[in-house]
Amino acid sequence: MRTAIITFQDAQNYGAVLQAYALKTAVSAYSDTTILNYFNPYFHRNTAGHGIKCVIKTLLKHRSNKIKASKFNTFQRIYLTGDQELLLRESLMHTNLNFDYYITGSDQVWNLDCSGKDTTYFLDFVKSGKKCSYAASLGNCETTDKKIFQKYLENFYAISVRENSGREILQSAIDKKISITLDPTLLLDKEEWGKRFNLKFEEKYVLVYEVVTGHKLFEQAKAFAKSVNLPLICITDTDKLRIGAKVIKDASPEEWLKLFAGAAYVFTNSFHGVAFSLNFNKQFFVELLPPPAKKNTRIIEMLNRVGITQRMASECMVQKPLNYNNINERMSLLRVDSHNYIKNLFTI
Repeated sequence: MRTAIITFQDAQNYGAVLQAYALKTAVSAYSDTTILNYFNPYFHRNTAGHGIKCVIKTLLKHRSNKIKASKFNTFQRIYLTGDQELLLRESLMHTNLNFDYYITGSDQVWNLDCSGKDTTYFLDFVKSGKKCSYAASLGNCETTDKKIFQKYLENFYAISVRENSGREILQSAIDKKISITLDPTLLLDKEEWGKRFNLKFEEKYVLVYEVVTGHKLFEQAKAFAKSVNLPLICITDTDKLRIGAKVIKDASPEEWLKLFAGAAYVFTNSFHGVAFSLNFNKQFFVELLPPPAKKNTRIIEMLNRVGITQRMASECMVQKPLNYNNINERMSLLRVDSHNYIKNLFTI
């Protein structure tokens, strides 16, 4: 039995490549699994920003960060796609791939704003084989074209999404069962990640992981690190000064995992920053973006599913430590349900 996964595997984004790795790992328990090395030009243009200033800034940053790019390329080649050549949409549409199953997800593959309405992520190139999704996310999509969902999802064998907000949108468009499953990074527990990447779970520093800059997260983390007398490490792409912290801009995905494993506390405004903090049982604090930002929905839903309602970075000085006994029990049940969804794809 052969399965192909399509996702955002070629992004220079820690969450994107690690969720791809985790999903491939989970599916490989039941099927010979390949991640298609698909290239979406719109996605890469969009993540670079718009306008001449953004283009120049992106080019300069890319030149100065060739080390990071090389590390990501190595990770992707070893763990995700092997030596496959890049696949463009035109070649996919005219090729018989001959897989038994096709899975789209996870990540924001159904965020039409993010993909440029690329229907490849709806598996429209598949000529035979069962079409499925795993934890596909609509993200903070402003474009919810029900006609696209109706046209391409009616012939899916199984559908799961990552957020309830996405399920509600799809349920208003199609009459099919839609499951909610965990982000793939949570399919592997702390021990499994540790074993696969030789992680040492310590409590040596305060870690900041910021994917959106310009708010107060760093300063809050800096004050907190001083109060607990621990060094401060900051993983960031920002050009702004981060005085008082060891700044890391070129971590590989493996190094990123090790930085999370070694932290005593984590401050983040990233969905996957929160996911790995939960999975690694870290004391963490979240910065939500100011209204009307919709990016918060993904983080809030994930926290609510494990019973966490308050964990704001702005209140880090007065927050009680998280008790992971109950959190881990809830996560374990969610993990079993999500693994069962994958198992049932191949056994029912």
